[in-house]
Amino acid sequence: MRYQEAYELIDAGVIAGGIEIPVSHNLMEIYFDQAVNDIAMRAVRKKDFQSFSSSGKEYVFTKNNYSGQVYKVELDQADVPFVDESAIISNVEDDDVSKIGYYIKTDTSTGSITNVSQQNPTFITSAAHGLSTGDYVVFSEIKGHYITSTKKSYLNGKRFSITYNTDNTFTVAIDSSSGTTSYSSGGFWQEDTHKLYLTKNPDSGNTLKVYYYAKPEPKASIASRIDLPEQLIPAAIHNTLGHFLNLGGNLQVGSGHMGLAKKLEQEYIDTSRAKEPMPHMVPNPMQAFVTTRNGSIENLTGADD
Repeated sequence: MRYQEAYELIDAGVIAGGIEIPVSHNLMEIYFDQAVNDIAMRAVRKKDFQSFSSSGKEYVFTKNNYSGQVYKVELDQADVPFVDESAIISNVEDDDVSKIGYYIKTDTSTGSITNVSQQNPTFITSAAHGLSTGDYVVFSEIKGHYITSTKKSYLNGKRFSITYNTDNTFTVAIDSSSGTTSYSSGGFWQEDTHKLYLTKNPDSGNTLKVYYYAKPEPKASIASRIDLPEQLIPAAIHNTLGHFLNLGGNLQVGSGHMGLAKKLEQEYIDTSRAKEPMPHMVPNPMQAFVTTRNGSIENLTGADD
């Protein structure tokens, strides 16, 4: 099913349910698209990985489907255990760290924008931004600087990797040199750089592989296919209708839609994972005890190969 067809079903449900609050297309997209993402992460749990050539302690995730739900890390085909960041002591020499471990962190600095250029690439002016090449930011509240023909912003609500230019400017890979209205005022960026940190420097050149549960494919347009199994799309639709009914004060009917959405999701989980081991249910520090020494997450015997 495509997003357009799902939105049409939600429209029909809004009319049939007598929802009195105005339901705009943008509001429908916000609730339904978020429901698709949440259900995919809970029930489908697609898997992916990213590889790095080991060098230093910090590694930035660049894949758009990275979700933050890491379930295994390997360094040169050996399992790397999770450690809590609060247990890490800064500026400790590698020789004083007995075994390597990893933790996950997201950098979340913020800054205000005073100008956006009409160039290729697009220059962002933000005093003392403190960002580095390869960092990711999400933009919001920029007035002006939108596509003239569609009135859609190039930047607002979107996540981009940046390139450092000066201490007060950085660029994003957007060609806004033509067909673009001029920047008017305002705007903010928030850093959203997802990083994996190692507790000590590994041998240079080894392969670091990080396995994670992936986000669903993003929507390019309303003609895009919904990246959910067909059995789960009704759950996202009922979840959205439940939100609208709750906002309109009809909590009893709204809770019925929410309950049906949960039931459909649980039925899918019960049938699709009836005999599937789910090591993600075990807290991260325990995974080192229930996996083999070579990091095989499927083998839960704890025995060495």
